[in-house]
Amino acid sequence: MLLTAGLGNLIPENLNFGGGFGLATILTVLFPYIEKVIIHLFDFDISAHISALFDQSTVVGKLLGGNSVLGASFGIVGVGAFIAFLQQIWNSVHNLYIDYFSISLEIPSSDSSYWEVLEWVHERQMKNPKHLSLQTETRQTSTGKWESQHDFVPSVGTHKFRFQGKKFQIDRKRSEKTEDMYSVNRLENIVLSAMGKDTSVFREMLAEVKKFKEVKNEGKTIIYTAAQGCWQSAGHGKRKRPLNSVILDDGIAEKILEDIEDFMNSAEWYTEFGVPYRRGYLLYGPPGTGKTSFISAVAGKFDLNVCIVNLSDKSLNDEGFNRLLIDAPENSLILLEDVDAAFKSREIESTTTKRSNMEEEKGPTASGSTATAFEGMNRLTFSGLLNALDGVASAEGRILFMTTNYVERLDPALIRPGRVDCRQYVGYATKHQLERMFRRFYRKASDEEVRRFVRNVLEMSEKPEISLAQLQGLFLRYKSDPAAIFSGLSMLFDKD
Repeated sequence: MLLTAGLGNLIPENLNFGGGFGLATILTVLFPYIEKVIIHLFDFDISAHISALFDQSTVVGKLLGGNSVLGASFGIVGVGAFIAFLQQIWNSVHNLYIDYFSISLEIPSSDSSYWEVLEWVHERQMKNPKHLSLQTETRQTSTGKWESQHDFVPSVGTHKFRFQGKKFQIDRKRSEKTEDMYSVNRLENIVLSAMGKDTSVFREMLAEVKKFKEVKNEGKTIIYTAAQGCWQSAGHGKRKRPLNSVILDDGIAEKILEDIEDFMNSAEWYTEFGVPYRRGYLLYGPPGTGKTSFISAVAGKFDLNVCIVNLSDKSLNDEGFNRLLIDAPENSLILLEDVDAAFKSREIESTTTKRSNMEEEKGPTASGSTATAFEGMNRLTFSGLLNALDGVASAEGRILFMTTNYVERLDPALIRPGRVDCRQYVGYATKHQLERMFRRFYRKASDEEVRRFVRNVLEMSEKPEISLAQLQGLFLRYKSDPAAIFSGLSMLFDKD
């Protein structure tokens, strides 16, 4: 077995000179130089010995009429044929070794573990690697600042490493083909191989990779985005957002958190009663009121990652969307933002169609043609969306959030129970939120200052429509001078 492994390094598997006659041409050119080296090292004259074989006194010489040049040529061809024969023997031995004395694992670049395995091999297993590939990503530092950082992984080619005392080889290969028609990334794969017969070592290796990933991502929320039908990590994640950083009205956060916790602890109940194990939430309300920020904080609370799907993506079709939900990374929640922008209610569409028909009788309009063009751009159909959410082949063990600014535009079929189990309105800032936001940003403020701020804001409008984003903008502007905030309250009502 050791001899086989040694021969594997000496004679490449793809060695091929086009047979003995192809090799003869190469030997004819190189032979004078090879002969000089052999004479210098071993004092052995190959030409003299070959010429002696074809002397007139020998049987071979008589057959060739004493033509030593022709005989030497036949000799070189024979050597080439012999080496080609050795190649065939080597291929057979190599294949025997692969089949009976080695194990291997192939991981394509489309697999979510691909880059994790490469990073683990480089950081934990390889000592002083010399051939590397660069990955540059933008990450959030401990201070909150985003900076470009460089990571290295093994380059395309063959690398050696040890795991549990066993020698492993990793071959990284890159194809000329792209991942799909919408991608510029070329297909890649890695093959892990080692001597032995027990493939369970690969499971142990992947378990170590998983631990490595968990340690590296501790305290972070990983954001995944859908691209060309696959999930791609948007960098190395960002710091978990604390729940107390998103101030919703009384009872809203507590209601949703209790529901999620109950769902996560009820897997056996869902199985026992044959209920699909999934949960859907709809947060609706004006823009800037904290819907997406709250979802990010929920993910941090339950140690979940966030998978964002853009339903208006032109490369997304029914099959691809369903596959995304099924293949979502573990411990993740799915986020569909602004679902009203992708699909409008069929009731509204019916009314719009009637209006368009009436306008067509009067004559074509630019707005009508634009609407028709827009409707044809999305490859994901409404029925495909519904089937992916709760069809026969839909994923289980899933938490899905949808957000919208215009709930009245959503089709009733999209938000019926089973697809959306909990609906929650998230509106403009209330008196309670104004007070809590002020105390959060100005922790040394007195009770009187808090009451004065709330009173002044409410007195400026009979029914103020102020979003949390507007409040935060005000506090950021006067973060160093709380006393001056009272002179800048008008920016809360500035619509420009």
